[in-house]
Amino acid sequence: MEEKLTLSPLSFAFVGDAYMSLVIRRMLLEKGDMPVNKFHKASVKYVSADAQAAVHDALLEKGFLSEEEQEVMHRGKNHAHPTGRGANYASYKRATGLESLLGWLYMTGKTERADEIIRFGVEYVEGSV
Repeated sequence: MEEKLTLSPLSFAFVGDAYMSLVIRRMLLEKGDMPVNKFHKASVKYVSADAQAAVHDALLEKGFLSEEEQEVMHRGKNHAHPTGRGANYASYKRATGLESLLGWLYMTGKTERADEIIRFGVEYVEGSV
């Protein structure tokens, strides 16, 4: 998988966004069935740029990441481009950094670590960390 390490931070973010969304959706499905629009609204609590930005900050504040993981996340944050969506640019950049880290972990076969970070994020958003 060495060639995948040459992907741009935004390519990692593209994959990381999809991976995080899938994990969150699976988590919600495991809690029980509900109408799809309710699943979507529930998932936004965790995958919005503002929520991801808050998780980004908490990961750094709590020393949850290795130096290598911090560097990957930092590169992703620095490559973010402005968005027309609801988040402000600072939140969007930090969210992109988190997505880059998750994508990098996924593409390098470290899905257990990616899942651990996502679980941390869920617990943080829910207020239990």
